[in-house]
Formats: sequence, structure tokens, C-alpha cells
Amino acid sequence: MQLTLRQIEVFRALMRCRTVVGAARELRIAQPTVTKTIRRIEDVCALALFDRHGGRLVPTAEAHRLLGEVDLAFEQMEGALARALRITRADGGSLRLGASPSVGRLLVPLATADLLKEHPGLSLHVDILFVSQVMDYLLSGQGECAVTLFPILHAGIRSVPVAKAPVMAVAPRDWLPAGDGPLAPSCLIDRPIIVFEPHSVHGLAVDAVLRAGGITPTRTHVARFAETAIGLAEAGIGVAIVDAFSALAADRNRVAVRRLDHPPPYDIYLHRPIERARSQLMQHFEMALRQQAAELSAQP
Repeated sequence: MQLTLRQIEVFRALMRCRTVVGAARELRIAQPTVTKTIRRIEDVCALALFDRHGGRLVPTAEAHRLLGEVDLAFEQMEGALARALRITRADGGSLRLGASPSVGRLLVPLATADLLKEHPGLSLHVDILFVSQVMDYLLSGQGECAVTLFPILHAGIRSVPVAKAPVMAVAPRDWLPAGDGPLAPSCLIDRPIIVFEPHSVHGLAVDAVLRAGGITPTRTHVARFAETAIGLAEAGIGVAIVDAFSALAADRNRVAVRRLDHPPPYDIYLHRPIERARSQLMQHFEMALRQQAAELSAQP
């Protein structure tokens, strides 16, 4: 037979107070309850735990050994409860998440900064992931969530759209017409265009813009990532057509950044494993992500 937590609690109180009266007062229970509980513990352990001397209880050597084991167990249990409460309240612990490069440069850092204002004890681990890495990252349990420009179609992953990103043109400063309003895609005719791999998210978006503007580029340059395309535009090589979140990281001293008059081809998704419960921390992160995406998308 095993001791119950209540029996252990009574035993510890009696070891502190050394009298039945004191233990009963501390635990707010009747004195006979303390006496019966101690006798039950002695029966279960087959040990004599206390000797009586002058109205006080003197613990035996066996009682001191039992107390050492019990105190160690309680310390471990209290530590586990404290860790669980920190995670539940999201005022400590850690959050590991992944992001594709485009949203990992600015959107995700700003959203996590908002999260840390609310939960200053939180530690972050942010992984930048290629398209081919995201599914395994989530299913293997490496990260609690991931943010990308593409959905994931898998029975074990829930993909939630959290925002739309306008499409932007990033070009050397004197390559685009003057003004602040949306730019027609046809304004990019006769300019070198930086394109992407055909079936990538950015590649499909660029193709849609070129078709909308009736543009057949006379010269193209190929980049794999939006960040590289922006770097090429900053170097004066061509026009980068990217999502608004990537474009915000462009050096405005070297390039002009204009929104294109074209339906937003980019959707931002938050992914998490279905088998993993959606924690309060994840809910707060999703809210921060939505708010930052809305604010960034509204910028010119």
C-alpha cells in the first residue's frame, strides 16, 4: 500500500510542530484526525515514527529518514507544478517556431516582440525554414508552429490564413514613375525583371503580375529568395516583385518601393500540428501576428 498526499502532509506538519495540537492547528483539522493518520502511516510503513516524552513527540531515526525522502519528493513536485504554471500562464518557458524567409525577416520578429511585451519571461527559438523543411519540422515536434506564405495540405497539420500581403515592386529609384499611389503592372514594361523558380510561391506571384500587365520581359534574372531579389534591385540589376513584408526590409535610400495595382497573391499562414493542443501562448502569438500583418500591410 502507498501513502496518500494527505497522510504525507499530516506527517510533515507533525515533524515541524512536534505536537498533535500544533499540527492540527496548522492544518486546521481535529486532533484525533492527526493521531489516527499517524497511526495509519505507521501501520502502512510497519515502523514506529514517534516516541512520546513529556507531552511532545520525538521523531525516531526512521521518521527522519522518511522525512528526507518525502521532502525531496515534495520539492520535485512543487518544481514541476511551478514549471507547469509558468507554461500555462505563458510568463516563462520557451516558444520554438519556424518561419519562411520572407515572413521571418520582419513580420515574425515584430509579432514575437509584441508577444514578449505581454510575456517578458518567455524565451524564443526562431528557425528559418525552406519549403521542404516545414512539414517535417511540425510533424516531428521540433517546433510548436510555423509561419509561411504557403498552405500545407496534410491531415496532421492545421493551416490557418492570418493575413494577405500586397504585392510590391522594388526597383532602382529612377526606374518607376513618380507618385505614391498603386502602380499599374504595365509600368514595368521594358525593365529587367527578377524572377523566381517557376512553381515557387514568389514565382507564381510574379507570373500573375506579368500576365496582368501584358509583360514579356526582354531580360530576366533569377533569384531563389525574395531577400536576394531585393538585394539585386538595390544593386541596380532589375525590378523585384515581392510581398509587402519582404519589401519593408528594402533600403529606401537605394530603391523605390511601390504597391502594384494587382490583387494580393500572397496569403500568410500559421501552421501547427493538429495533435498538439492550441496553448494560450499560441493564441496570443496568433493575435500578435494578425495585428502586425494588418499594420504592416497598411504602410505605403
